[in-house]
Amino acid sequence: MDSNKELLLSKAELILKEAEKQGASQSQATINLTNLNLTRLANSIIDQNVAEHHVKVKALLYFGKKKGSVNFEIFEDTDIKNAVSQAASLARISRENEDFKSLPNPKKYPSLNLGSLVCEATYNTTPELRAEYAKLAIDTAHDVDSRVAAVAGYVQNTTSERVVMNSLGVAGYEMRTSSDIELTILARDGAEETAGWSGDARRDVRDLKVEEIARVAAEKSAEGFGMKDLPPGEFEVILEPAATAGLLFYTSMLGFGARRHQEFMSYLRDRIGEEVFSEKLTMYDNALDERLVGASLFDDEGVPHQKVELVDKGVVKNLVYDTLTAGKDGVESTGNHAQWWGPAEPIARHIIAEEGNSSIDDMISETKKGVLVTHFHYMNPVDPTQGVLTALTRDGTWYIEEGEVKYPLRTLRFTDAIPRFFKDIDMIGKHSKFLTRPPYGMIPGMKLPSFRFSGSKKE
Repeated sequence: MDSNKELLLSKAELILKEAEKQGASQSQATINLTNLNLTRLANSIIDQNVAEHHVKVKALLYFGKKKGSVNFEIFEDTDIKNAVSQAASLARISRENEDFKSLPNPKKYPSLNLGSLVCEATYNTTPELRAEYAKLAIDTAHDVDSRVAAVAGYVQNTTSERVVMNSLGVAGYEMRTSSDIELTILARDGAEETAGWSGDARRDVRDLKVEEIARVAAEKSAEGFGMKDLPPGEFEVILEPAATAGLLFYTSMLGFGARRHQEFMSYLRDRIGEEVFSEKLTMYDNALDERLVGASLFDDEGVPHQKVELVDKGVVKNLVYDTLTAGKDGVESTGNHAQWWGPAEPIARHIIAEEGNSSIDDMISETKKGVLVTHFHYMNPVDPTQGVLTALTRDGTWYIEEGEVKYPLRTLRFTDAIPRFFKDIDMIGKHSKFLTRPPYGMIPGMKLPSFRFSGSKKE
């Protein structure tokens, strides 16, 4: 298994040397090298096979408290030197950031079993193996029900290498492999069309649960005929793990990042130590957990990851920090610097919520009038300061009455506030047998006593 460690380190060193020549007081180089190989399915055939090999580089320079940065996808020395010069020019004309104190100093990285990050079989995955998995998924889905009309989705394997180096001595390198499969399966009966979805991710491509997710998605699509509308209102809701994962990611991103607290954008502002959520909810961020497909050693500043307790039995415990926000609050970075969208900020991207003992069937049997949700789509914040979210249900939603599944529902929109719908939790299930890649970690299904559906996708 080939590694590009020495090449990446040498390119990062070049960036730092060029920054020094430009007169920068501090500098940082970040390089991500990704090999992605993907087989795409559509209409129950393989319609695309893609191999991507690309590099993303960031040069960050400070002149005192003035900052300039350039992101680029070139790897020739001359181009790198020109990019550093551009970053220096931007820094010289930028405003001073009075909150900036320093880039991070080096710290010892935690020890992780190499096997939790890299799998040689995944690294060496062939197009033939992905095609074999695709055919298995297609055949399995069509065997479930004669009304299954089309299988769509992808099978992919990825090898990524990352270097973060700065002028203070930080020098982090890691290599990771992952594989994942995601399927959306359509079924048709006359004029009605339904959809079912499922997915799985693994460090080792040989462990992908191809048949199982194909069967789950096909069964959801076959069971979706006869859809009815549901009027807006508050209902009990049963969230499958994928649905819970979407809600908990936004719960974390909008509430627990230090930048959002400092800029008065968090719905948890001034609520640290308060019991905001149900006592049944305990969750933490831990990129070092070797069970995760996306286990990782350090953040995008090269600061070591650590376990951060977010909620303990409903009580808000801690924020996540990067170097800049930690300096403002006089604390240490928790190793959560990340670029998601907008400005870089501290984000918890490896969330683990403690599981319970209930199954989805248990939750259904305890529901008087409620909705069962497979997962959500187009989730977005409406009012971050109040934790209000909106999204659409997708690929399988059912109405539950008196402990029984009555009929499938057409797409619904929910609009509700995180502190309200997670204030009470009736039941918590086990972690899903299917895994995901970051930003999700290990999340169980849940039953909530009240969830606000505001209308259909057209409203």
